[in-house]
Amino acid sequence: MWNNEIEETTSAITCPGCGLSCDDLRIGVKDGRLFSFEHGCETARRFFDSAFTAKTPSPMIEGAAVSLEAAVSRAAELLENARSPLFAGLTTDVNGMRGLLELADRCGATLDHLNGDAMFRNLRVVQDNGWFTTTFTEVRNRADLILLVGSQSIERFPRLVERVLNPSQRLFTAGDERRLVLLGPWNPDALPDELAPLNPTLIPMPLESLMDAIGLLRGLVADRPVAVAREPWSEALVALAEQLKSAKYSVIAWSAAELDLPHAELTVQGLAALAKDLNETTRSAALPLAGSLGDITCNQVCTWQLGYPLRSRLQRGFPEHDPLLNRWQDLIARGENDMLLWVSALSAQATPPPSDAPTLVLGHGGMAFERQPEVYIPVGVPGVDHPGHWYRSDSVCPLPLGRLRPDGPPSVSQIAQQLFDRLYPAKATGAGSSPC
Repeated sequence: MWNNEIEETTSAITCPGCGLSCDDLRIGVKDGRLFSFEHGCETARRFFDSAFTAKTPSPMIEGAAVSLEAAVSRAAELLENARSPLFAGLTTDVNGMRGLLELADRCGATLDHLNGDAMFRNLRVVQDNGWFTTTFTEVRNRADLILLVGSQSIERFPRLVERVLNPSQRLFTAGDERRLVLLGPWNPDALPDELAPLNPTLIPMPLESLMDAIGLLRGLVADRPVAVAREPWSEALVALAEQLKSAKYSVIAWSAAELDLPHAELTVQGLAALAKDLNETTRSAALPLAGSLGDITCNQVCTWQLGYPLRSRLQRGFPEHDPLLNRWQDLIARGENDMLLWVSALSAQATPPPSDAPTLVLGHGGMAFERQPEVYIPVGVPGVDHPGHWYRSDSVCPLPLGRLRPDGPPSVSQIAQQLFDRLYPAKATGAGSSPC
């Protein structure tokens, strides 16, 4: 499923730069360096440039260069002495997350992703009420009305228009049959050029008004008596409700990372419920846009291996999930962890937060620290230094990540396995029953 041979030019490369996971990149590599790049966006170019230009440093203990053997030994000591370790960051691929889960099971660790706040704005809605979602392929080929909520989706997913909203080729729906409505803090004078062919309808409003707008829209769709004269955007919602009811296949898309406001999950809940309401008389689906820095990937692995999503802990012999109490920022602020394992194989900028607890970093080779961690072990970048798998935003299937550079640093899964092997041998006991 992946290419282990290092060729001078490699096509059909999957990009882990954002949740779209575009798999049509063409990348030229020579002598372990990037020399050509086609089909990708600027986000993808920055991702691969960062990986290829980073000079992999030596492993370090408190800022002093050491051998990999010495760094792994010291890291194992930290894990063995910890009673309440926190595994956070977790920007890695499928195999990396599988290795970390095995290690967390041995150590009784708590797990949360760097993007946990954004991810749980969606997951808490799924946990409480469920939702009906679709895939990129369905949207590309079948949707005749797309409601894009928020104004940052194009920025966060640069090829969304090209790959999903307005592709050059599609099935079942002609280009002039598709309508696009933009709901949120859009600036009419600063619309991306690629949206122009779709002639989008704009309904500008601040993010804080989205919850009210969605509630009003649901009332209009259900033909309930509602007051529509309170806000300047209310009349536009009347027309939108009629468009949604008459559409053959409408899609409601949003990026939870943008909804950084109090009780944002209620807005997400309203959007998911709107799709459910529409399905009583027509066809509609939600499209939550996520997947950056491996959050969807890590949560998929955690869910299928533990039976629970992230923000779970393994200290008492079984998984305990709590999306509020196990938030990584709060655990560090409250001093409830006595050791931090921070994983960031995909981004040099995702450095560990300040912590009073000893910190072990499995990180990108380009990382720079304000405060040196107790142990830093550089790891390979998935899709560059080693092959792997990756889930895109719609979570329908794992995409293969190739290998573009020989002799890179070890992967997260390899380091996790070395750490696991150095801890006391596995026993026939439950998860976390003998915490490190």
